[in-house]
Amino acid sequence: MVSLRFLLAGLLVIFVSSCANPELDANRSRAREVLRRVASDTFVDASTRELALVRHKPSGLECVAPITGGFSLEVFPPTATHPGVYCARSEGEVVSSFVAVFYGATVDIDTAFSQALAASAGQASPQPWTGEPSTADKASPDGLPHFRISRFQANVNGAPSYLRVAMAEAKGWFLQQVVSGPIADAVQIETDAGADWRRALAAFAEHVPDPPP
Repeated sequence: MVSLRFLLAGLLVIFVSSCANPELDANRSRAREVLRRVASDTFVDASTRELALVRHKPSGLECVAPITGGFSLEVFPPTATHPGVYCARSEGEVVSSFVAVFYGATVDIDTAFSQALAASAGQASPQPWTGEPSTADKASPDGLPHFRISRFQANVNGAPSYLRVAMAEAKGWFLQQVVSGPIADAVQIETDAGADWRRALAAFAEHVPDPPP
């Protein structure tokens, strides 16, 4: 016969396990709601205790579904020349977006980055931002893909703004981050954007699949 002591111990383990990760449960719930709306089997829930995340399986891009603020997630249509995915979120006056596009070996990162800068900063009268790069950007690469980053003071929607554009490439996929917000908050935006880029870059490096044969 199972002793009462062991039975109680087992019940305690079950109870603790079910209550140990309320943050994770909340983030998974938010991610599942995003997946329900998108209704695409190309995404999976990749949430952690810290963040609600959805991962695009073909590219390895992980998008944050924020607790508050706007959020959008879109897969490129089948008619697109290159497959890809886009997600964006707004928190206060800060807008952050990620794009992953597959170009294969037909495009090099410097060409792609130049085109990204022209598209995002070309019409915004940009000037180089002279502040310090984030701690995350200055950290050791730890085997992550090489990347390019430019930071600007620019006019975005008629307002003086901080604008950051980052890009990396792995296995033919190009990962791009664009972040903008009030120039008065540039230091904090850069700090947060650097940490967000490091997170996304690590997930991209780990999960981006090999190109098709």
